[in-house]
Amino acid sequence: MASFLSLRTILLLSTAALMSLLATPVSAADRLNAGQSLGTGGSLALGGYIFKIQADCNLVLYDNNRAVWASGTNGRATDCILSMQRDGNLVIYSGSRVIWASNTNRQSGNYYLILQRDRNVVIYDNSNNAIWATGTNVGNAAIAVIPHNNGTAAASGAQQNKVRELYP
Repeated sequence: MASFLSLRTILLLSTAALMSLLATPVSAADRLNAGQSLGTGGSLALGGYIFKIQADCNLVLYDNNRAVWASGTNGRATDCILSMQRDGNLVIYSGSRVIWASNTNRQSGNYYLILQRDRNVVIYDNSNNAIWATGTNVGNAAIAVIPHNNGTAAASGAQQNKVRELYP
């Protein structure tokens, strides 16, 4: 009888743990490939870093629950989707309306967005060249960034090679 009760307790606890996992927003690990999207509450995560599309349509990078970068789109819409497009453009949509974009649209290819170990969020092109970044890197990753007029940045030249060396 005692073993039946402990088995029953284990099953109940396991079921409760599984239900709590199912109730959390979907996470796509640390990468979003071309053609993939994240809905409201979806995020990329790596260690203490979280890159999340929030319910208020703001795209925010958190470092241990402290915001370090944001798209500044909070309150502009509802039910937003973050899309890594096949043309290399990272876009926040509300329905068919564009709320924000990285303005990195090019020819169709295998682009991807990745949350890196240095806290930087970067879009890479077909040749693994960085074409956009949040510019939030920390630590020993000496990556120069080029600011853009939309509040974002991209690595260039030798810095792109450094990114490839650090994150093959």
